[in-house]
Amino acid sequence: MNTRSGTTGKPSDLGIRIRGRRLALGLSTAEVAERTGVSTERIENIETRAFALTGAELVRLSRALDISVGDLTGPYRPRTPRQSPTAPVLEPMRKEECVKLIDAGDVGRIAYNGADELVVFPINYCYLNDLIIFRTAADSAVAQFDLAPIAFEIDFTDEALHDGWSVLVHGMVRPVTREELDAARGRVEPWAGGTRESYMAIEPHRITGRRIRSW
Repeated sequence: MNTRSGTTGKPSDLGIRIRGRRLALGLSTAEVAERTGVSTERIENIETRAFALTGAELVRLSRALDISVGDLTGPYRPRTPRQSPTAPVLEPMRKEECVKLIDAGDVGRIAYNGADELVVFPINYCYLNDLIIFRTAADSAVAQFDLAPIAFEIDFTDEALHDGWSVLVHGMVRPVTREELDAARGRVEPWAGGTRESYMAIEPHRITGRRIRSW
């Protein structure tokens, strides 16, 4: 595939998805270029013009953006007058589908009641034996919890097609057991770095999800 041909002055749907995913991760074009092994100019052109990509470039981009090729490209969905992007449909997801999405991911958000206000922040996690396990600093507020209420959320949005999904978990958070710690070691690496040696487990009590389709 020729990576330099077929360009226009407008971004492609794929370029819009790539830019949206990069911004969601808080990465610069230079950082994505370094991860992908191409120039910053190349990434900027991919995001802002309808550039064709080689298969190898697409794989490297998906890895750099921590997303599957399928989720990055999205399926081809021909639109008809009855499939208008202005008439989205909101659909509930089955628990089994929600669990598969949790299991496939590694970044989500937790929310809990802090001392004075609601606290929400992102975490890296792994899904292990029906538990959502994450790491935090020993002196953090959430590290002091033992069977305290907590919510966990993951989502994905396709800005180009106005599609997306969201999974919400309500449960209790507690320190992991020794057996859970042994199983989880090496499977959770916080992007934030630092000393985060307290492993916490979320026991899901209720898992729900919704998917929005615009076609």
